[in-house]
Amino acid sequence: MFIKRKPLVVCDIEVAPNAYLVGFKSIEKGKVIQIEAYGENVGLDKESRKKLRSILSKYTIITFNGERYDVPVMLKSLQGITCKQIFKMSEEMIKEGYPAWQSIRNFAIEGIPGMTHIDLSQPAPGVMVSLKLYGARLHSKKLQDLPYEYDMPLNKQQYEVWKKYNINDLDTTIDLYNEIAKAIELRYNMSDNYKLDLMSKGDAQIAEAVVIYELGKKNIRVKKVSLPSSYKVIYKAPDFVKFMSDQLNEILERIQEEPFELDGKGSPKIPDWLKKETIQLGETTYNIGLGGLHSQEKKLVVLSDDTHVMRNADVASYYPSMIIEYDYTPKHLGKHFLEVYKGFYWSRNHPVTGSKVRGDKVSSDSTKLTLNGVFGKLGSKWSKLYSPDLMLQVTITGQLMLLMLIEELESKGFKVVSSNTDGIEYFCDKDRQDEAEAIIYDWELVTGMVMEHGVYEGLYARDVNNYVAIYDGYAKAKGAYTDSNIRKNVEYPIVYDAIKKYLIDGTSFTDTIDTCDTITKFIVCKKVTGGAEWRSEYLGKVVRWYYSTDGDPITYVKNGNKVGKSDGSKPIMDLPYNNEVPKDLDKDKYIELCIKHLKDLGVEYAQ
Repeated sequence: MFIKRKPLVVCDIEVAPNAYLVGFKSIEKGKVIQIEAYGENVGLDKESRKKLRSILSKYTIITFNGERYDVPVMLKSLQGITCKQIFKMSEEMIKEGYPAWQSIRNFAIEGIPGMTHIDLSQPAPGVMVSLKLYGARLHSKKLQDLPYEYDMPLNKQQYEVWKKYNINDLDTTIDLYNEIAKAIELRYNMSDNYKLDLMSKGDAQIAEAVVIYELGKKNIRVKKVSLPSSYKVIYKAPDFVKFMSDQLNEILERIQEEPFELDGKGSPKIPDWLKKETIQLGETTYNIGLGGLHSQEKKLVVLSDDTHVMRNADVASYYPSMIIEYDYTPKHLGKHFLEVYKGFYWSRNHPVTGSKVRGDKVSSDSTKLTLNGVFGKLGSKWSKLYSPDLMLQVTITGQLMLLMLIEELESKGFKVVSSNTDGIEYFCDKDRQDEAEAIIYDWELVTGMVMEHGVYEGLYARDVNNYVAIYDGYAKAKGAYTDSNIRKNVEYPIVYDAIKKYLIDGTSFTDTIDTCDTITKFIVCKKVTGGAEWRSEYLGKVVRWYYSTDGDPITYVKNGNKVGKSDGSKPIMDLPYNNEVPKDLDKDKYIELCIKHLKDLGVEYAQ
């Protein structure tokens, strides 16, 4: 086993000018240990350093942002420095934003042989999300900010409050670990397979590491590509990309003549003229962007009936399939990259021997992560896979191909009502479904892509990124209407649950709200820059509330302005033990919200 599996403990440290605290909590047993020093010129005593070193050696340490902060500070504290020195080091690390290697070098930090550590900040799917905000999204029992200013010396009473705050952060870290435990298990398996430490890496970082590892087996040494700021990318469409309309052919010609500039991160920038270009096909308009093709519908309702059917067609593994089919590769890696990438692709997707067909979920998930993660590194100038040319080639080609299909379907009398990055929704006569599928099949033959098909009972769209599709008594949702999850802030999930139930079988909003007995379904959470307060009580920089019959707005501490959507709110920073619904819940408010959000989908509520 490449990464030795040890008992798991979460860890979080606190630093003040005259205090230092390292907290641990066992995930399995729940036991808490706090190793501490109090006094400006005091550090961890000999016994405390021995205990800390023992824990760091015997357990797998799980932190949030610990790679850059907690672990370097802990290791340095083992060298006997004082609280004052620890605070000075901490302040410099935060101010300068040092990566871990730089802190280790700058502060002469000594490691511990065999220490295993997992930093959850990269495996967790959010971008620039704090532990507190994750806690709100995960319905952690208590949301709490650091109770005092970070540079404030603490008296003994404040110090005891500070220690309790540390335990709350440990509990939130456990909540996050439990939420992404499958992703961590996948990293264990991939680390063992590739003999690489992938435990604290995000998906794109893992993809990069694994591809470089496989290239290394071919004796290919991968170096970073450095492009001048003046570098421009030229797009060249495949020969089969052709259109019937003059507008699309003109757009195609202009795209291929346009040198695409790079942004600060190294990604190609869509030129202003293309951002503003509106493409009309049938009754639907589309825009081309770096993130993919998007239709511009608003309040769209399309229902299947006795004579017509609403269908969708999505390309399977669109971006990886294009890379494989068209031999797209980073210029500096050439055929070697393709050999490796195709190896991953076919090990998962081969119709007979592929891990997906064989039901080997571990292999299938790891190769899927790698295939999709590679694309995330193509537009990053800090990556060894950096290739803005390939990134542009894939994204633009994918959109042009979908426009070809949409144009063909519309020319034959089929109504394409929506399109996103890798698929379309279209409306057709029931007796013409085979004809529509034949057109799509011809497109598959030309492009080499494979479509997956589905049938909806109805599509209700606020816009292309927020919709509800009903099929076989189930709801497929996107954006605001999806179930509460770690990727987005919580916003009264009961409202979206009620809307989906209403669209599926006509369940009244009142029935859904009256029968729900869990307060987390009614909660809103939000990050508030500078902190928030309610009735002069400070809440923190992440707040959550429900709507109450005894409510008031939450306001910004810095200027007294109202926090958006907080009229009639009551904070609930601590959840009740059994998550019961409070008696002052304003049910009428939630019904009003249901009606509003249903109307955003283009549907009037019939009570």
